[in-house]
Amino acid sequence: MKFCILASGSKGNSVFIESAYGRFLIDVGLSARKIEERLQSIDVDAAAIDAIILTHAHTDHVRGVGVLAHRHKIPVMAHPDTLDSITPLLKPGQAVVPWHQPFQVKDLTFTPFPLSHDCQPTFGFVIRENSRALVLCTDLGVVTEGVREQVRQADVLILESNHDSDMLFNGPYPWELKERIAGRTGHLSNHNAGELLQEILHPRLQRVILGHLSEENNTPELALATALEYLGSAREGMVEVIEQKTVSAMYIL
Repeated sequence: MKFCILASGSKGNSVFIESAYGRFLIDVGLSARKIEERLQSIDVDAAAIDAIILTHAHTDHVRGVGVLAHRHKIPVMAHPDTLDSITPLLKPGQAVVPWHQPFQVKDLTFTPFPLSHDCQPTFGFVIRENSRALVLCTDLGVVTEGVREQVRQADVLILESNHDSDMLFNGPYPWELKERIAGRTGHLSNHNAGELLQEILHPRLQRVILGHLSEENNTPELALATALEYLGSAREGMVEVIEQKTVSAMYIL
């Protein structure tokens, strides 16, 4: 399995995954044109995508799904409630596949797990190819024991590290928005992410990619430094940060 984070943050999210027998997108949170451009930058034709799999129905995860799926005849897979929510975005005749957990697409097994977020339902995924597991865990306000259990399976983990609490509460956002972001159905702070990493660290965990950073209430340097406070500086080589405007490297798992 290999993967590339095409976008991560409040302005749009999308992850490209390629297995031995298929190519997939998790979320299409940018316009179809921008997703096509970012796929082209890693030498992937959007027409080669076998399925689009959605985590939830917030705009920064589904903005371009209708146009991209229609243009390239890609089936859209999501929880039935998410499919209902995005119906206005889809074109007539669009192929949709309600999934039930866990589910298999080509040679990958996707195990969704619920996240506490202000768009219900919202899911993370454990994505398995043979014995290897990529875990995607973003858009959650609180870490539950169920989340810990799933994240512990990761060989590679994409984890939300959305905001620095001091920057958020001393910043210009209205108080109601600050409370929403920091609340139990909002987003993980840098310290929340660091605590989780400390709790679930195991010898098989090869890489951690911190994502969904706020451009207003965080910096890559703060996110990385906070994670290493919990993991120890010796772990510096295993932790990376992805920004909103950046297409990540192509990772091989």
